[in-house]
Amino acid sequence: MKLISTTLSTIKRHRIQFSISWVICLIALFILTSLGMLKLVLKQFDSSSQIQLFTTKEIQQLQQYFSERLIASAIGLFILLLIFFGIRIQRQKKTAASMKQLIYSTGIEFFLCLMIASICLTLLYTLFEPVYESILQSFYHQGLNQFKELPNFVLSNGSSGIAYSVRSSLSFELASTTMLDVFFSSLFRAISYICLCLCLLIGGSHLICFASKKKNAR
Repeated sequence: MKLISTTLSTIKRHRIQFSISWVICLIALFILTSLGMLKLVLKQFDSSSQIQLFTTKEIQQLQQYFSERLIASAIGLFILLLIFFGIRIQRQKKTAASMKQLIYSTGIEFFLCLMIASICLTLLYTLFEPVYESILQSFYHQGLNQFKELPNFVLSNGSSGIAYSVRSSLSFELASTTMLDVFFSSLFRAISYICLCLCLLIGGSHLICFASKKKNAR
Protein backbone atom coordinates (compact mmCIF):
# COMPACT_ATOMS: atom_id res chain seq x y z
CA MET A 1 0.00 0.00 0.00
CA LYS A 2 2.86 2.37 0.80
CA LEU A 3 4.39 1.75 -2.62
CA ILE A 4 1.08 2.48 -4.37
CA SER A 5 0.52 5.67 -2.36
CA THR A 6 4.07 6.80 -3.18
CA THR A 7 3.42 6.16 -6.87
CA LEU A 8 0.13 8.10 -6.80
CA SER A 9 1.72 11.05 -5.02
CA THR A 10 4.52 11.08 -7.63
CA ILE A 11 1.91 11.12 -10.40
CA LYS A 12 0.13 14.05 -8.75
CA ARG A 13 3.40 16.01 -8.58
CA HIS A 14 4.24 15.26 -12.21
CA ARG A 15 0.83 15.26 -13.91
CA ILE A 16 2.06 16.66 -17.23
CA GLN A 17 4.89 14.13 -17.36
CA PHE A 18 2.44 11.30 -16.63
CA SER A 19 0.01 12.55 -19.29
CA ILE A 20 2.76 12.65 -21.92
CA SER A 21 3.82 9.12 -20.91
CA TRP A 22 0.39 7.53 -21.37
CA VAL A 23 -0.19 9.39 -24.66
CA ILE A 24 3.11 8.00 -25.99
CA CYS A 25 2.06 4.58 -24.71
CA LEU A 26 -1.28 4.99 -26.53
CA ILE A 27 0.49 5.77 -29.82
CA ALA A 28 2.83 2.78 -29.40
CA LEU A 29 -0.09 0.51 -28.52
CA PHE A 30 -2.00 1.75 -31.57
CA ILE A 31 0.92 0.99 -33.91
CA LEU A 32 1.53 -2.50 -32.50
CA THR A 33 -2.17 -3.35 -32.46
CA SER A 34 -2.78 -2.07 -36.00
CA LEU A 35 0.15 -3.96 -37.51
CA GLY A 36 -0.92 -7.07 -35.61
CA MET A 37 -4.47 -6.68 -36.95
CA LEU A 38 -3.22 -6.47 -40.53
CA LYS A 39 -1.29 -9.72 -40.11
CA LEU A 40 -4.35 -11.50 -38.71
CA VAL A 41 -6.65 -10.09 -41.40
CA LEU A 42 -4.28 -11.34 -44.10
CA LYS A 43 -4.45 -14.81 -42.54
CA GLN A 44 -8.24 -14.58 -42.74
CA PHE A 45 -7.94 -13.65 -46.42
CA ASP A 46 -5.68 -16.65 -47.04
CA SER A 47 -8.13 -19.09 -45.43
CA SER A 48 -11.26 -17.48 -46.85
CA SER A 49 -13.53 -19.71 -48.96
CA GLN A 50 -14.80 -16.70 -50.91
CA ILE A 51 -13.10 -14.91 -53.80
CA GLN A 52 -9.29 -14.97 -53.51
CA LEU A 53 -8.01 -11.42 -54.04
CA PHE A 54 -4.35 -12.46 -53.77
CA THR A 55 -2.20 -15.46 -54.52
CA THR A 56 -0.57 -17.35 -51.65
CA LYS A 57 2.80 -15.83 -52.57
CA GLU A 58 1.39 -12.28 -52.51
CA ILE A 59 -0.20 -12.85 -49.09
CA GLN A 60 3.12 -14.19 -47.77
CA GLN A 61 4.89 -11.09 -49.10
CA LEU A 62 2.32 -8.82 -47.46
CA GLN A 63 2.63 -10.70 -44.16
CA GLN A 64 6.42 -10.40 -44.33
CA TYR A 65 6.08 -6.66 -45.09
CA PHE A 66 3.94 -6.04 -42.00
CA SER A 67 5.93 -8.50 -39.85
CA GLU A 68 9.14 -6.56 -40.53
CA ARG A 69 7.47 -3.30 -39.51
CA LEU A 70 5.91 -4.94 -36.44
CA ILE A 71 9.31 -6.26 -35.30
CA ALA A 72 10.97 -2.89 -35.96
CA SER A 73 8.21 -1.12 -33.99
CA ALA A 74 8.53 -3.61 -31.11
CA ILE A 75 12.32 -3.13 -30.92
CA GLY A 76 11.95 0.66 -31.16
CA LEU A 77 9.35 0.62 -28.37
CA PHE A 78 11.63 -1.41 -26.09
CA ILE A 79 14.49 1.05 -26.67
CA LEU A 80 12.12 3.96 -26.01
CA LEU A 81 10.90 2.34 -22.77
CA LEU A 82 14.50 1.72 -21.72
CA ILE A 83 15.40 5.39 -22.27
CA PHE A 84 12.28 6.71 -20.49
CA PHE A 85 12.74 4.28 -17.59
CA GLY A 86 16.39 5.26 -17.17
CA ILE A 87 15.69 9.01 -17.35
CA ARG A 88 12.85 8.73 -14.83
CA ILE A 89 15.02 6.88 -12.31
CA GLN A 90 17.99 9.26 -12.79
CA ARG A 91 15.79 12.30 -12.16
CA GLN A 92 14.09 10.95 -9.04
CA LYS A 93 16.84 8.93 -7.36
CA LYS A 94 18.04 11.91 -5.29
CA THR A 95 14.64 12.39 -3.64
CA ALA A 96 13.71 8.70 -3.36
CA ALA A 97 13.77 6.92 -0.02
CA SER A 98 15.43 3.87 -1.55
CA MET A 99 16.49 2.79 -5.02
CA LYS A 100 14.44 -0.39 -4.81
CA GLN A 101 11.27 1.54 -3.99
CA LEU A 102 11.95 3.97 -6.84
CA ILE A 103 12.33 1.15 -9.38
CA TYR A 104 9.08 -0.53 -8.38
CA SER A 105 7.25 2.80 -8.11
CA THR A 106 8.37 3.77 -11.63
CA GLY A 107 7.31 0.34 -12.87
CA ILE A 108 3.82 0.72 -11.37
CA GLU A 109 3.55 4.17 -12.95
CA PHE A 110 4.35 2.71 -16.38
CA PHE A 111 1.79 -0.08 -15.85
CA LEU A 112 -0.83 2.56 -15.01
CA CYS A 113 0.07 4.39 -18.24
CA LEU A 114 -0.41 1.13 -20.13
CA MET A 115 -3.78 0.50 -18.48
CA ILE A 116 -5.08 3.99 -19.32
CA ALA A 117 -3.75 3.71 -22.90
CA SER A 118 -5.46 0.31 -23.34
CA ILE A 119 -8.81 1.64 -22.13
CA CYS A 120 -8.52 4.72 -24.38
CA LEU A 121 -7.61 2.66 -27.46
CA THR A 122 -10.54 0.29 -26.83
CA LEU A 123 -12.93 3.24 -26.48
CA LEU A 124 -11.53 4.89 -29.62
CA TYR A 125 -12.03 1.71 -31.63
CA THR A 126 -15.53 1.13 -30.23
CA LEU A 127 -16.74 4.71 -30.75
CA PHE A 128 -14.88 5.51 -33.97
CA GLU A 129 -14.60 2.13 -35.67
CA PRO A 130 -15.00 3.53 -39.25
CA VAL A 131 -12.22 6.06 -38.64
CA TYR A 132 -9.95 3.39 -37.16
CA GLU A 133 -10.59 1.08 -40.11
CA SER A 134 -9.84 3.90 -42.57
CA ILE A 135 -6.44 4.42 -40.90
CA LEU A 136 -5.91 0.67 -41.02
CA GLN A 137 -6.88 0.75 -44.69
CA SER A 138 -4.18 3.35 -45.41
CA PHE A 139 -1.55 1.09 -43.79
CA TYR A 140 -2.89 -1.78 -45.89
CA HIS A 141 -2.62 0.24 -49.12
CA GLN A 142 1.00 1.10 -48.28
CA GLY A 143 1.67 -2.63 -48.19
CA LEU A 144 -0.05 -3.10 -51.54
CA ASN A 145 2.09 -0.35 -53.10
CA GLN A 146 5.12 -2.66 -52.98
CA PHE A 147 3.57 -4.72 -55.81
CA LYS A 148 4.38 -3.05 -59.13
CA GLU A 149 2.23 -5.32 -61.32
CA LEU A 150 -0.75 -5.93 -59.03
CA PRO A 151 -4.04 -5.83 -61.00
CA ASN A 152 -6.74 -3.40 -59.86
CA PHE A 153 -9.50 -6.02 -60.10
CA VAL A 154 -9.91 -9.79 -59.74
CA LEU A 155 -12.69 -11.63 -61.60
CA SER A 156 -14.76 -14.11 -59.59
CA ASN A 157 -14.50 -16.89 -62.23
CA GLY A 158 -10.91 -16.31 -63.24
CA SER A 159 -11.60 -14.83 -66.70
CA SER A 160 -15.22 -13.76 -66.24
CA GLY A 161 -17.82 -12.93 -63.63
CA ILE A 162 -18.00 -10.14 -61.06
CA ALA A 163 -14.95 -7.86 -60.74
CA TYR A 164 -13.66 -7.37 -57.20
CA SER A 165 -11.23 -4.58 -56.35
CA VAL A 166 -8.01 -5.67 -54.62
CA ARG A 167 -8.09 -2.34 -52.76
CA SER A 168 -11.56 -2.90 -51.35
CA SER A 169 -12.31 -2.47 -47.66
CA LEU A 170 -10.52 -4.79 -45.25
CA SER A 171 -13.93 -5.80 -43.86
CA PHE A 172 -14.99 -6.96 -47.36
CA GLU A 173 -14.74 -10.65 -46.44
CA LEU A 174 -14.94 -10.22 -42.67
CA ALA A 175 -17.94 -9.54 -40.45
CA SER A 176 -17.79 -6.68 -37.94
CA THR A 177 -17.71 -9.20 -35.08
CA THR A 178 -14.68 -10.87 -36.69
CA MET A 179 -12.92 -7.50 -36.98
CA LEU A 180 -13.67 -6.88 -33.30
CA ASP A 181 -12.18 -10.26 -32.39
CA VAL A 182 -9.10 -9.44 -34.48
CA PHE A 183 -8.76 -6.08 -32.71
CA PHE A 184 -8.92 -7.54 -29.20
CA SER A 185 -6.59 -10.40 -30.12
CA SER A 186 -4.00 -7.93 -31.46
CA LEU A 187 -4.51 -5.59 -28.52
CA PHE A 188 -3.96 -8.43 -26.05
CA ARG A 189 -0.70 -9.41 -27.79
CA ALA A 190 0.51 -5.80 -27.81
CA ILE A 191 -0.30 -5.37 -24.10
CA SER A 192 1.41 -8.67 -23.28
CA TYR A 193 4.55 -7.59 -25.12
CA ILE A 194 4.69 -4.20 -23.34
CA CYS A 195 4.10 -5.90 -19.97
CA LEU A 196 6.97 -8.29 -20.72
CA CYS A 197 9.23 -5.33 -21.59
CA LEU A 198 8.31 -3.56 -18.35
CA CYS A 199 8.94 -6.70 -16.29
CA LEU A 200 12.37 -7.08 -17.94
CA LEU A 201 13.19 -3.42 -17.22
CA ILE A 202 12.10 -3.68 -13.58
CA GLY A 203 13.92 -6.98 -13.06
CA GLY A 204 17.04 -5.75 -14.86
CA SER A 205 17.12 -2.49 -12.88
CA HIS A 206 16.67 -4.40 -9.63
CA LEU A 207 19.58 -6.72 -10.48
CA ILE A 208 21.82 -3.77 -11.41
CA CYS A 209 20.90 -2.03 -8.13
CA PHE A 210 21.61 -5.22 -6.15
CA ALA A 211 24.95 -5.77 -7.91
CA SER A 212 25.92 -2.12 -7.30
CA LYS A 213 25.15 -2.38 -3.57
CA LYS A 214 27.09 -5.62 -3.31
CA LYS A 215 30.08 -4.02 -5.06
CA ASN A 216 30.02 -0.97 -2.79
CA ALA A 217 29.81 -3.21 0.30
CA ARG A 218 33.11 -4.80 -0.67
